[in-house]
Amino acid sequence: MPVILFIADASTPNGQVLAKLVAELADRAKCIVGNDMASFQESPLLSEVDVIVPVVFAGGKADVIRELWPLCPKVKWVHSLAAGVETVVPLLNSLPRGPETPLTNAKGAFSRSLAEYALLAMLHFNKQLPRLQANREAKKWERFTMNELAGQTVGFVGFGDIAQATARVCKGLGMRIVALRNSRSAPASELTDAVFYSDSEADRLEVFRQSDHVICSLPGGASTAKFCGKDAFAAMKASGIFISIGRGTCVDEDALVAALTEGRIAGAALDVFAVEPLPQDSGLWSCPNMILSPHNADLTVSYINQTWGVFLEKLAVFENPDYAGFPSGSTVDKVKGY
Repeated sequence: MPVILFIADASTPNGQVLAKLVAELADRAKCIVGNDMASFQESPLLSEVDVIVPVVFAGGKADVIRELWPLCPKVKWVHSLAAGVETVVPLLNSLPRGPETPLTNAKGAFSRSLAEYALLAMLHFNKQLPRLQANREAKKWERFTMNELAGQTVGFVGFGDIAQATARVCKGLGMRIVALRNSRSAPASELTDAVFYSDSEADRLEVFRQSDHVICSLPGGASTAKFCGKDAFAAMKASGIFISIGRGTCVDEDALVAALTEGRIAGAALDVFAVEPLPQDSGLWSCPNMILSPHNADLTVSYINQTWGVFLEKLAVFENPDYAGFPSGSTVDKVKGY
């Protein structure tokens, strides 16, 4: 029976939900829940911990791993119940045994809800919802031509699970799919009509140039910082829409503000930001043709159960008597950071 240590604040609403889920593991694991060394040091199981699970959406302090690490010499696996691991990866890489300890995350848990958000943004601008709302308020009967998503091109900056879930929706609507991928060794996908690679500057800008809608779902990290910047927005069509649902650090927000206020692109929808909560003095608040949401596109009524389901699937692999590691592609690459 594995010993699992959850880093979470059990007093928060999400922490209380987590505590109930953890209790359901009683017949298959010994579990410890806490959020600081004072709460963990009382446990006689600390030296037997097999799995560490930081839970950031329940107030979990991932930095506690650094203090726990020398006291948990048997850790064989770290799992993040969040999809983002930009804080966990450098932490593990700095610890003895950390780089070789498997790290998994909630990849796939939130892809469906983020796909819905991207579709919302595309329809919002494509069907001119602000114009419809303004006409209703003015009691103005104005028949105007609406665009269709069918036949338009959607470009994905990053083509991981979120992007692929979104691409399936877009493909079903008759949209053309182009993708910017990091690795030329990545397998081909039946979802894409064209694939470009980020190691080529011409390729990178071509995705922005061809697309009617650009969807960025890149993970955070040094290699993706301000990946979508002034040159990328300059390459976009004047009618283009930019959508960000990965990590806010991947977008040069000042460059996006300039592109929108100067009318060089038609609109944007952002659910993630470089600094959260978004500072009051950010120019994004007053941008024209902008949808802003407070990093809650994946905050659905079922999101905790969804990420818990992903964890249970991985736990079943770990518990298997023949366990010899997680399947290729199911762990976080701690060199790339995702």
